Amino acid sequence: MTPRSSPTVSVVIPCHNSRHFLAETVASVAAQHFTGFEVVLVDDGSTDDTRALIDRLIQAYPALEMRAVDKPCGGVASARNAGIAVARGRYILPLDADDLIAPGMLAEAAALLDADPSIGIVCTDREDFGDIQRHVASGPFELDRLKYFNQVAYCSMYRREVWDAVGGYRSNVDGFDDWDFWIAAALRGARATHLRRAHLRHRRRGDSFMWTLLDRYEVLHARIILNNADAYSEAEVAMARDYLDHGTPAPLLQSARFIYLTRYYEGYEIAPTAPALITR
Repeated sequence: MTPRSSPTVSVVIPCHNSRHFLAETVASVAAQHFTGFEVVLVDDGSTDDTRALIDRLIQAYPALEMRAVDKPCGGVASARNAGIAVARGRYILPLDADDLIAPGMLAEAAALLDADPSIGIVCTDREDFGDIQRHVASGPFELDRLKYFNQVAYCSMYRREVWDAVGGYRSNVDGFDDWDFWIAAALRGARATHLRRAHLRHRRRGDSFMWTLLDRYEVLHARIILNNADAYSEAEVAMARDYLDHGTPAPLLQSARFIYLTRYYEGYEIAPTAPALITR
């Protein structure tokens, strides 16, 4: 390992009742072809034995620089922020507690950031597994596209300065906080490069947090617009505000939700139908 005082990369893993998959996730990090990293495990108010498991994992990997952060339950965004706030790496990789990364991810992504100081973010493709199996290529990191649809995996490596500039992940769009974060980063001039490998293995399961968000898509999208108002037209900002304040039908939000559902359900043996307006 490199000196414990100077990791290059901080892998930040929020954990909430994550006992079923966390050990597999940590094992994928421990198997990296890279040594200059630390792991920050954030226990976000778990009510099962996740916190005890974190302690066991720290003991099981004595050569791995790994530590725990404890906080009351506040959601993924606040857990990521809590971990990054104490992280010491100059590069950050957020990783969910049920996902996996390929052995070359840290080395290859860090090398790209080392080679070009003008690049702030390295996006990779992802491989879905579990309920469905499919390869998903990352889309371009372009503000004009990102502001309407998130096409960049949450598990992308970025410079600590990007997080500082944005001010962290926003909790009012918890679950879609990564999408909001990318828009905010692009709005502030961050540039990204695409590492064309499926270095993220994303677990698809029916009880995942994402499924609880689908009926709230329009609310979250409207909040993202207001969070990043400078990226949108005055009409779009007014539309988002009217939807949140009065439930005024918003065709843009409805059509975006339908596109999102179509892509999310791809690979399942069910087909989405055009959604009805979701009220607050």
